[in-house]
Formats: sequence, C-alpha cells, structure tokens
Amino acid sequence: MQILAVDIGKGTQDILYADEATNPENWIKAVLPSPTVKLAEKVKRMHENVRADGYVMGGGPLKKALVEHIAKGYRVFISERAVRTIRDDIAQVREMGITVLKTVERPNLHLSDLEFSVYETLLEMAGREFTPSAVAIACQDHGFVKGQKDRVTRFKYFEEKLSETRDPHHFIVTKKTTFFSRFDSVLEQIKERSCTGFVMDSKIASVCGILLYAEELKVKEFIGLDIGNGHTLGVSIKNGTVCGIFEHHTRHLTEEKLRHLIRKLADKTITFEEVFEDGGHGALALERIDPEKVLITGPNRKAFKSVGEYAYPGGDVMMTGCMGLYITARKFLSGEIPLS
Repeated sequence: MQILAVDIGKGTQDILYADEATNPENWIKAVLPSPTVKLAEKVKRMHENVRADGYVMGGGPLKKALVEHIAKGYRVFISERAVRTIRDDIAQVREMGITVLKTVERPNLHLSDLEFSVYETLLEMAGREFTPSAVAIACQDHGFVKGQKDRVTRFKYFEEKLSETRDPHHFIVTKKTTFFSRFDSVLEQIKERSCTGFVMDSKIASVCGILLYAEELKVKEFIGLDIGNGHTLGVSIKNGTVCGIFEHHTRHLTEEKLRHLIRKLADKTITFEEVFEDGGHGALALERIDPEKVLITGPNRKAFKSVGEYAYPGGDVMMTGCMGLYITARKFLSGEIPLS
C-alpha cells in the first residue's frame, strides 16, 4: 500500500509518501512552502496585470499580495472558477478592486492547492514512481453559508460530525459539499487525476496524528492541541474517541487562558459562548476526562510548550498531520470509514 499524504497549511505544505513495503523511517517526506506562499511571491515579482485562473485554493498570503498589486496600480482579473480563493462572497471580491470574469484569456497565474508535478518530481528524485493507492489531503476551509459568520459555519461542521461519530478518522470528505469550496476543489482535482482519495480538515488530521502518537505511548486519556498560525484547536480524547473540542484564534491566547480552556475542556464545563464571544470559533463538551498528558503540535507550538509536551508521530512533529492522514487513509482503503 502506498499513500500520498499532503497537509497544506498557510506557511508550509508537508508531504509524506508512505510505502508500507519499506520501514517508516525510510518513507519519503518533505516540508516545502505552501502553494499560496509561492504564488504570493510570484505576484510580488510581476510587473504586469494579473490574469488568474485555475482552482479554488487557500488564499491568505496570495490574497494579500493581489490586493497590494492593485495598490501599485496594476489590475487583477480572476475567473469565476477560481474566485472563491479570495472570498466566498464574490461581491466582497469585487469591492477589493478585483475584476471577476467568466473566463480569463491567457492566464499568467495558475491557482491550485495541489501540485502533482512537485509530488512526482519528489518521487523521481528518490528513484521512485508515483503510484499511490490513495491521495489524502488536509487543508482548512471555513465554509460559506450566506448571512452566517464563517466561524459559525466551520464550527457547526464539527458539531454535526460529532453528532454522527466521535471517531476523528471519520471526519473525511469524499463528496462535493457545495459550502466548503476549497474542499470541493481538492476533490475535483483528485478525481481529474483518476486517483482514489479524500480531503480532511487540517486540524482534524493533526488530531489523528496526535492520537496515533498517544497510542504508541499507551496513553488512553489526553488533551491534544494543534497550535497553528491562525487557529488553535483543542480536543479531549478518551479511548480513541473525541469527548470535547474547542477552536480559538491563536493570537487571542495567552498561556493562562489556554490552561484555563484545557481545564474546562477536561472537566466538561467549557461552553460555546465563552470561546465564541472571545473571538474564537466555539466549543463543545460531551464527556469529562482525566487527562494523563497534554500533547502539542502545530507551527506555533513553541509559544505554549510549557502547557504540555510535543507529539512526534512517525518521529517528526512536522509530519503530525501527514501521519494522521496516513492512518486515516489505511482505514479508508480497508472500508472501515463510511464515505461522506
């Protein structure tokens, strides 16, 4: 079994090519700049109008670069197919000064979260062929429902999934959603490559990676934290099932506040309102746990190292999301996970 796992963040894309015929220590992996960072750098070097086409992808740095490009006196054109990279509300995109066209002639900027040519080159450099049994992608999508705040839409997804299952491995998306435009775009590209696969929220992929590490340590009850550049997600886990969850914006957290949220998550006293009204996404507590450990991952983990210890699934903290995708893909291919 060979599995391509790619965890696409705001700053990096973490890539793992798992081949179960070899020792996991020899699996091919790389940490590269994320596609949105690379495209943002390209825009900064351009001295002409931007004509963007392609797929919906993560915006972030790219959106910022396009707005700055307009401020320099250039124009930015983007196709209807790719426009939700900037904002799901197209009226807001136009308000930024970006021209939205049905089709863009002679595009000079191709938008895509997935870089199959990069994956193939990476395998070629290692003397291998690109023949994955499954393609597993993690990224982040707030979702969009007209008239509803995106952080509400995103957290409602977590609530709905937890009403169906408390197994984080089941939080995969295999069919078009219509409200997660980035997820839908990734699925479209996987299908175009005639690959089997799925997309998963990057935070939940990290949860699955932390869970894998906890199982290696034989830890049954724990708090897992993914401390990202934008968001921090916390989960309480007992015997492999999610007992509670919260998501906040990392910039709003202090060590004291994070410790407070961890205690309330474990005690099942955390509420949606206290996190949401503090500028976060929300919280949901289903069951009390007695955590043996607090396990931490994410690019901003160093800022909160004192609240727990780092998780090293597969021996590499940067591969936490990828290892979560890998173990989820194994369950997916074996038929253990219902398709959704």
